[in-house]
Amino acid sequence: MELEALRELGLTQNEVAIYVYLLQKGSQSAYDIGKGTSIYRVHVYDKLEQLISRGLVSYVLKGNKKIFRAADPEKLIHYVEEKKEKLLRREEKLRQILPELSHLQALPRDDTFVEVFQGPEGLKYFLKDVINVGTEVCVTGLDDSRYSEALPYFMPQYFRDLRLKKIKERVISVRRGGEAFSFGKKVASTTKYRFLETSDFNPTNTFVYGDRVVIVTWGTPVTAVMIKNSGVAKTYLEHFEQLWKIAVKK
Repeated sequence: MELEALRELGLTQNEVAIYVYLLQKGSQSAYDIGKGTSIYRVHVYDKLEQLISRGLVSYVLKGNKKIFRAADPEKLIHYVEEKKEKLLRREEKLRQILPELSHLQALPRDDTFVEVFQGPEGLKYFLKDVINVGTEVCVTGLDDSRYSEALPYFMPQYFRDLRLKKIKERVISVRRGGEAFSFGKKVASTTKYRFLETSDFNPTNTFVYGDRVVIVTWGTPVTAVMIKNSGVAKTYLEHFEQLWKIAVKK
């Protein structure tokens, strides 16, 4: 007989064995049940209590001995219906507190999360995250040629997405002679550049957006370290704004 349906009701293997045994044999003592199912008597009593609480087993006293019997199999349908009703009540209670739980989730947190990404795919990951977050992105130490070489097909898509989502990008880099950047106005239409003298410039490539700071090091392999912390992002942004004020346009 396929008994998996009984297990799916939440009954244990021993509970199923005891219930089926009582259906087959009729009224039995705990001793007889243990002997007939090969379940230790101490476990038999425990499982019988569980089955009684579910309404699937009842007992009568004969002298000082309990004699157990299985409830009619139709009771299994009633048991399922009772579980459904309980689940519906729980669902209703859960729906009532969902707004409060959502409010708790939205509360500001000071936790700091750090992730490390390597290689071109790591660069793609955080640049896609820039698009997903959707806030202005502020960049220092950018060398366009490195990104152009590492991600020749991806970078035009990145700038296209900046434009489509109307995300502004500001970049501070070192002043150079001649044409310093690979991405002109036609490609990077939402990007504004300003420049500093070498003596004032920190060459570390840093992106600040939303509650994130990403520091890129161009070793082998290229590595991007993402720090998620609103306080850290605020500090980096304040420093960026100070540099932006003293930086000059091209």
